[in-house]
Amino acid sequence: MLRLIKKFSWPFILYSVLLTGMIFPLFNHDRITGPDPLSLSFVFTLAPYVFYVAIGAIWTHEQIEYKFKGHIFLKLLPIKDRDIVLVKFLLVYLSVLIFVIFNLIAFTSISKDPSFFDPSRSFIVLNGVFCLVFSALLYQIIFKFGFDKVGKYIIIFWVFILAAPLILVIFVLPKIGLTRNEIIMFFAKANWILMAAAGTIIYFGLMQLAVKIKRTSQY
Repeated sequence: MLRLIKKFSWPFILYSVLLTGMIFPLFNHDRITGPDPLSLSFVFTLAPYVFYVAIGAIWTHEQIEYKFKGHIFLKLLPIKDRDIVLVKFLLVYLSVLIFVIFNLIAFTSISKDPSFFDPSRSFIVLNGVFCLVFSALLYQIIFKFGFDKVGKYIIIFWVFILAAPLILVIFVLPKIGLTRNEIIMFFAKANWILMAAAGTIIYFGLMQLAVKIKRTSQY
């Protein structure tokens, strides 16, 4: 199990480090609380970047495994399909968890005002839960059809997720008369603990289904 973790983990570490290096300079107290604060709009832009880590790392790892026939090599070893799936799902879960915790700590350092932090926390956790579900479904698709058939669609989806906040802000929200702050405030009273617990249960439930798919697939 530990050898699998070492073998699979480097893309998740790489993307986590790159993203931290990209967004950490943005957590500037004066930038957030100055005369023209970004406030909750900043949260709306930053939270979806959890998809950058998880889906980007999944695509990178699976692309390399496919290129060098790593998945075929693993089938020749006395390693259970369940262990392979568990390690992949665990690495995604830990990556998302670390991203969420990092953001919560960062936003706490900016402001402990409940009107700012509570909706920020709920929205960040919600994005983490969505990312887990998308990642679980993505692995199921990869196991069922093979990376060679779905890899190009994964990278297209990844780019779309990165561009989605900008598309919403520029084209969608003005037409429907909503602001970023209003969307985040909609989730302000959501119970983030229940969201996190439900997301974890659903994620590892989907993992069990992924194990069954992996056992019957050629991938």
